[in-house]
Amino acid sequence: MNNSNEYSQIQPIFQEPWVKLANGSDLENWSRNDEIAYNQTNRQCQKLAFFVQAFDFLTDNKIEGDYHEYGCHRVRTFRMALTEARRHNLESMNFCAFDSFEGLPEVESQPSHQVWQQGALKTAEAEFWHLIKEHGIYVDSCQTIKGFYKESLTTDLQKSFLSKNKKIALACIDCDLYESAVPVFEFIEPLLQEGSLLYIDDLFTGYKGSPVKGVAQAFTEFQQKSRFKFAPHIQVGWWGRSFITYLDD
Repeated sequence: MNNSNEYSQIQPIFQEPWVKLANGSDLENWSRNDEIAYNQTNRQCQKLAFFVQAFDFLTDNKIEGDYHEYGCHRVRTFRMALTEARRHNLESMNFCAFDSFEGLPEVESQPSHQVWQQGALKTAEAEFWHLIKEHGIYVDSCQTIKGFYKESLTTDLQKSFLSKNKKIALACIDCDLYESAVPVFEFIEPLLQEGSLLYIDDLFTGYKGSPVKGVAQAFTEFQQKSRFKFAPHIQVGWWGRSFITYLDD
């Protein structure tokens, strides 16, 4: 397998075709594992670039609040958020991880990804905490809210956040399925504020890229009911988008 830097870096050269391209010799023994590593490296680089920009946006616009993540498999983006929060010295930010920690729920909406079956994409809660503690940033400011969203995102929990004036600064919604996204959007509505940033990781994933299925469908339905408007902000690869929350009054 090639070095990961070769996966993620586009290298200029000073002759045609002006960028370094792998040729037939380079890819002669290219395997499925190489393909997975190539895709994941490029995707995670683009996600980290988003978090760098997102936290710059929050601090420059003085958007105070907490970080929410809905779907925390392998704790990749959660650690990105912790790192960038620390770079901006956000000592008062809390970091909330919402996940079943048992993988996907029973699948109802017929995604095109065959691997999206009940129990897939599981990171256990103990593994989550192991990785957070190993990362070593704002550990005491992190909390987990365990359970499938239809059961865990309760009105009482919502009221608990509101009673402490805990608004959302940035929410990462990475829950894959339509049926998972619907209760997430319902839950966050009263926790949003002007300037809240929503990053939707799977807007064009899992349903053949359809904008009227999956998480995209859930977001469209949410926008039709929400008192907020959502301005398109940053494109994250081919799969995700972020949106700035605002009031049009």
